[in-house]
Amino acid sequence: MKNILSFLVGSRQRALTIAFGATLGLGACEVTDLQPKNVLSETAVYNDPARVALAVAGVYNSAQSGFYDPLNGSGLVVRGYPFGAATNALDDARGEDVSDMAGFFSLVFANTFTSSSPNVVNIWSNAYAVINQANVTIEGIKQAQAAGVITAADELIYEGELRFLRALAHHELVMHFSRPFTDGNGSAIGVPYRDFAVNTPASVAQARALARGTVADDYTKMLADLDFAETNLPVTRSISGAVAPSVTRATKAAAVALKQRIRLHQANWAAAVTEGNKLISGTTTFTSPTSIGTYSLMPTQRAAFPGGATTTAENVFSVENSAADNPGVNGALANVYGSSAAPANGGINGRALLAVSPNLYNASFFTCNDLRRTVMMQPDGVRPCYVIKKYTDAATSSDFAPIIRYAEVLLNQAEALARTGTNDALALRLLNAVRNRSVTTDGDQYAAGSLTGTSLVRAILNERRIEFIGEGKRWGDISRLSPDATYSPVSGGGIPAKFNGTVGGQVTLARYACGNTSLLTGQLVSPVVYTSSLFLWPIPQLEIANNPSVTQNPGY
Repeated sequence: MKNILSFLVGSRQRALTIAFGATLGLGACEVTDLQPKNVLSETAVYNDPARVALAVAGVYNSAQSGFYDPLNGSGLVVRGYPFGAATNALDDARGEDVSDMAGFFSLVFANTFTSSSPNVVNIWSNAYAVINQANVTIEGIKQAQAAGVITAADELIYEGELRFLRALAHHELVMHFSRPFTDGNGSAIGVPYRDFAVNTPASVAQARALARGTVADDYTKMLADLDFAETNLPVTRSISGAVAPSVTRATKAAAVALKQRIRLHQANWAAAVTEGNKLISGTTTFTSPTSIGTYSLMPTQRAAFPGGATTTAENVFSVENSAADNPGVNGALANVYGSSAAPANGGINGRALLAVSPNLYNASFFTCNDLRRTVMMQPDGVRPCYVIKKYTDAATSSDFAPIIRYAEVLLNQAEALARTGTNDALALRLLNAVRNRSVTTDGDQYAAGSLTGTSLVRAILNERRIEFIGEGKRWGDISRLSPDATYSPVSGGGIPAKFNGTVGGQVTLARYACGNTSLLTGQLVSPVVYTSSLFLWPIPQLEIANNPSVTQNPGY
């Protein structure tokens, strides 16, 4: 299998992507494959600085638009796997705060997946495709630097970007296929951490000998990748022809923010605070130190989601989509979450595939005048449900996929501080910085000193559910909190019960009533206890068949 690149036309114009089967379980080529006539060989790519730059851009393209294989023989189609939109949708669909309205996410939503379920297989295969493409490109840029094709400084920046993407992809995998770090301090079985290129017969054999290791092993390597990225990435990016490069390409702040998130998943509160301190200055109004960027909250959540290629000071890292390069009608964010009514009727001609669940809409902590309800949600107009309005471009699918927002940085820091118990007052101010731009009524706001200890942590966790609906953060919180006896989403840990919008009477407009928790009964998707095999996704059967060192999760 040769390192072969082919030109793609899309949001990163003429970006290059590696054309090989990047996960062993979905080997799309054999090691004896001949080089196609319409691609460039590794030698041709890494002897030219412009082509090296395109090869790096191609890894972002792979992160944005991978392939969806329905596994029924109908062929591959482009979708937003893993980070162009798929993780946003699937990580929400695994939780209880959205309802599946059309069966589009039925297996994931209803916890009825198998080792051959397309969404499960495609997250695994596309995440490892990004990882392998990053590894192949790291190998290539090192060769280019040694040959004097690019400078040592450029090589370090490129490598920092690629290691950031490698860590991001591994974290997505370990959240779904392994028990959380907080279960046994990372002693559970992890996922294979592939930090070498699989592009020769010898490296294929090396990959097949790579076992899953432990969750702690994965976290150690993710953090090492991100430490490298933080050290070597610049504060801002300036790339000719790129759209919003300081948002759509990895920066020093993006690496630090991902470390802060990972430390939260480890329940290493002090380390999370340390990372957050690099990104936060101020005691009442919070912004980033200029040494790491110019990040701040927008005045409203609506302003934080301007749509299309427009970015704001709240965007730390987003995956670019555009009219020319996007996850397609079935997978784009505005179509998944947006109203299916016509614009003349207040909608955006989306598909309303995932609605706001009554579980969240009726929650006692979600106040009636919250602008995230009154401005950022609406009745669909066609389906009997409420949908979110974060994503607005259902026509050309150009909404960027938010991966890290400054609001997350502040709420991460609030939780970490509250968990340490060292500065509840600052933790509450951080919470209020996010909350009070949407909750403007004095009676609904948290007064100074009104929350401490357990009540403060609960308020922060509740705020995350409201603030990040439609951004794919819910599964990460369910996973990391399940072993926590105090803050688990359900008693004893696990996945809460869900309202299934594909079943008549489960999701109706009459079931949406602010604060009316009496309507929150009769969910037809049963809860999944933490000890159940269904809490984890199964390793895809194709991977098990092709990689003898990778063991299946129990129960599959």
